[in-house]
Amino acid sequence: MRLIDKVALVTGGGRGIGRHIALRLADEGADVLVNYASSEAGAEDIAAQIRDKGRRSIAARANIAERKDVDAMFERLLAEFGRIDILVNNSAIDPVIPFLDMTDEQWDRVININLKGAYMCSQAAARQMVKQGGGGNIIIIGSMHSMATFPGMLAYASTKGGLNAMTRAMALDLSPHRIRVNCVIPGSIHVEKAYEVIPNYDPHMIDDQIALGRIGYGPDIAAAVVFMASDDADYITGTTLNVDGGVMARMALWFDDLETVERKYDE
Repeated sequence: MRLIDKVALVTGGGRGIGRHIALRLADEGADVLVNYASSEAGAEDIAAQIRDKGRRSIAARANIAERKDVDAMFERLLAEFGRIDILVNNSAIDPVIPFLDMTDEQWDRVININLKGAYMCSQAAARQMVKQGGGGNIIIIGSMHSMATFPGMLAYASTKGGLNAMTRAMALDLSPHRIRVNCVIPGSIHVEKAYEVIPNYDPHMIDDQIALGRIGYGPDIAAAVVFMASDDADYITGTTLNVDGGVMARMALWFDDLETVERKYDE
């Protein structure tokens, strides 16, 4: 176990990628606070599974876009566990809104949850880590939308680009306190909510667009988070780690039949 007796907080830990991260941290020996905004049943279930593994865990509701909620969540964390060693900023929303139709309220909501929320949680965690004498890990879950995106994803992509910059800037500010800050960037990852929002969804529909030939899954991201949180990554800070099966290495426009293309160029 690489994280024995560490205390972790995972925002958005009740579903999707977050639930896999919370469970894997516990598998490696960490006690975990599972944050949720609306998925109470999912968060309570994950916390129960973690307790069944012999680790301590509670579920805590907080709207991370609100400072008072963040403060209350950290007060509960300290009352229950006494410290924090690992923060995973996972919570995010990703509405599809055409730029010309977007309202200020819609823009602000995405910014406040995805970017401001990560800032406030990171600040609260880092302040406590400094009080503890320094040391600790802040891990941000980014997105390949920070590098290449789709129409209608302006707000989401902007926040994820901001998180990449936040990772580097926080790493510099917190390095004197031996607090490492890194960003894990998932590629195309299968999550259950895809069945709800994508017509005729098939998790294997894009396998042929990924270099390794398969879509990613929550445990793929959780493994990277555990690595970044462990002493195995002790000399890594201020960086982004793509966990994408090579999808970002491929051009968006590509050809299945390269032999045909080569023949045409040779003619």
